[in-house]
Amino acid sequence: MPYRYSMLRFVPDSARGEFVNIGAIAGDDDSGDWELRLIQNPRRAKAIDDQSRLGTALAFADVVQEHIAAVDQAPGTGQEPMSTALLERWAREMQNVVQVSAPTPIVASSAEAALDVVFLELVVDPAARQLRFEKKHRAVAETSRAYRRHHVPEDSIARRILVTSGPYDSTFDFAVFNGRVVQLVQCWSFQLPDQATLAAEVRAWAWVVAELRRRGGQLRLGERRVPVPQGPELEVASVYLPPSAAQTETKAFGEARAAFAETNVQSYTPDSADLVAMSAASRLHIPGGGRS
Repeated sequence: MPYRYSMLRFVPDSARGEFVNIGAIAGDDDSGDWELRLIQNPRRAKAIDDQSRLGTALAFADVVQEHIAAVDQAPGTGQEPMSTALLERWAREMQNVVQVSAPTPIVASSAEAALDVVFLELVVDPAARQLRFEKKHRAVAETSRAYRRHHVPEDSIARRILVTSGPYDSTFDFAVFNGRVVQLVQCWSFQLPDQATLAAEVRAWAWVVAELRRRGGQLRLGERRVPVPQGPELEVASVYLPPSAAQTETKAFGEARAAFAETNVQSYTPDSADLVAMSAASRLHIPGGGRS
């Protein structure tokens, strides 16, 4: 999968031209999978910091994290989400104590994997990660690509959209609509280490799906309200990463499978995301849509 990465450089005195790579940012716009990694030992950076400016560079890392966090928030929360365009802007504009290199392509399975390669080859102080698990971004990316492959129009897809049913609401990764919503999709990773929190999120989400089945709802696109029909007219799907081989069955995954069955949620792995897009194309009456 193509990712982009930029180096985060500490330049205490631009006239000297001396710098230390103190971290890297890697990510992919399609999946929203973005990560920042900093060096664990700033000894080399401190050695050239004769004007006590390292704190400024590290403060910028907090800014980056805020932008990365905004990727997982619903639109309209105020913070610009992390993106390749934002990296390009930083690369042009930031030429003082903190510098960001121009985004460079790299092939990797995830942002974490991309950073593993970057730190191995370009950073003197590699930062080893103890926990290895995959977030849901691959499921999001494969679903997004599947919609494009099956010619589902971009203006018929809402991403990270809040859906309400009476007093209840939940954010869905995708909503496909024309005059009304025809498909809702939520992506999950059942490899996350905090299984208790994940199981609670699944239960809350399933409750909202059950309410939508019972009485319908709506989603908001700016000033526009798009109705979500009740009953079988609405397709709800889940694209998920199953637990890793080391995890086998997990509490959250077991609860999710039961919730999917109870609320008539179609479930797929990322390798089957084409089936989600084919169904959406069929429901929008796109020529050639539908399941083969």
